[in-house]
Amino acid sequence: MFSDFDFLLLDDPSFKEDSVREELIVPLLKALGYSASGPGKIIRSKTLTHPFVYIGSKKYQVSIIPDYLLIADEKNCWILEAKAPSEQILSGKNTEQAFSYAIHPEIRAFRYALCNGRQLVIFDVNRTTPILAVNMSEIDVHFQYIQRLLNPLAFTKPNIFDYKPDFGLYLHKLGFKTESLHQFLPTFMPLITKVEDDLYTFVVNIKYGDDFLAASFDFDEVLFQQLLQALPASKAQEVRNSLRRQPFSICFKNNTAPEVNLLAKLGETVYSNNNEDYCPLIVEKFFAI
Repeated sequence: MFSDFDFLLLDDPSFKEDSVREELIVPLLKALGYSASGPGKIIRSKTLTHPFVYIGSKKYQVSIIPDYLLIADEKNCWILEAKAPSEQILSGKNTEQAFSYAIHPEIRAFRYALCNGRQLVIFDVNRTTPILAVNMSEIDVHFQYIQRLLNPLAFTKPNIFDYKPDFGLYLHKLGFKTESLHQFLPTFMPLITKVEDDLYTFVVNIKYGDDFLAASFDFDEVLFQQLLQALPASKAQEVRNSLRRQPFSICFKNNTAPEVNLLAKLGETVYSNNNEDYCPLIVEKFFAI
């Protein structure tokens, strides 16, 4: 996502909070599916009518207004605070300030985050420590998990992101070779996402005994065009249109997800986050059913 950004700029004293907003936070929110309008909406610098919160009988003063309030289907979901690269965002006054915004009676969001350009730190109001802290330079590695936490669908349709053991990780731990091809005939595609210009992914549950494993399939622009050719014309047009604009993803309702045949190989990299290890499969070919 930030492959063209020079992170050495964060050491320049002139690169301050406003630069963090423009260069890093704006593209991040767009990639997550938020914009000025639509089901995933950004409210900038929301004015709080009553600049305080009560904890029991204690009155806590809220000095300024939150930088970003993120809304999904008209419901306040989380707030994001931008800070300068020199600011501490793992603990201290900045996290206390962000927490006070999240629990404010006019907001009532259960998740809040801070970004200083170096890191993105995500908190839950019901937990004392961050649920995720990642370097912005490594955002792509963790982006699938960040989507599970902050994408509008994570708040409106959380069952889409229910955690299942990772299919690719199982193959990796069983010693499958990365050059081996695996056939998936056919495969539903309930959620398709454009992660960046040359990276797409879809996630699907695969039957494993009496349960399911979660499999993620990554593919590039060439394979995306091949996928469109393999889908029925109406579904191809629907997918194409959705991935051209925010939120760069499409979630199909029950029994409407398209099916496709595909060949894929096991990815070479196992990724880790606070909740799981996972290994995406790399699509080699899409073809029609």
